[in-house]
Amino acid sequence: MINLSRRGLLGNIHILNPRMMDEVELVRPNQRFKEQIMDYRKAFLLSGEQPYGGSSLQNFDDFDEWLKKVENQEKEDNLPQHRVPSTQFMSIVEGKLIGLINIRHRLTPELLKENGHIGYSIHPDERQKGYATEQLSLCLEEARKLGLEKVLVSCDKPNIASAKTIQKVGGIFENEVKSLYSDEIVQRYWIEL
Repeated sequence: MINLSRRGLLGNIHILNPRMMDEVELVRPNQRFKEQIMDYRKAFLLSGEQPYGGSSLQNFDDFDEWLKKVENQEKEDNLPQHRVPSTQFMSIVEGKLIGLINIRHRLTPELLKENGHIGYSIHPDERQKGYATEQLSLCLEEARKLGLEKVLVSCDKPNIASAKTIQKVGGIFENEVKSLYSDEIVQRYWIEL
């Protein structure tokens, strides 16, 4: 049984999963979480992973610069020509940052091939607790509010946990493609909203 409460696109969204007994809340990035966001970045850098769905957080040593980028990327007129508007969320459980997730409002040909509408990550210390599924479920609600009817979500083929997460929320496998950025094979899934 899932209990949802929502306050709109830019507000907080809550989900309670009885098997976890912890409430996952999507929250917009803000100064209150500055230290936790930078610690999240550090955890990924130390693990040699990229914080997908983090609006290039790995490239920012300065939180304020990253937050400005996040705020600017929502507005079409603030973006370079090759970029699309997107909305950034943090997943919070009991005041703790456990994940990042980002919704692109539309796709370019490059995003259609590989990255899709939604990118996400879960803190390395918070995995295998069901949070990724809850985070992605909440994000799909936000995608609906943006007017999207279906979304593309992708993952690297070796990332079996992410593939299972996408499938749990209704992802239908379309195909595999070679990454534009590495030698990885990327699996592409569509989710009807």
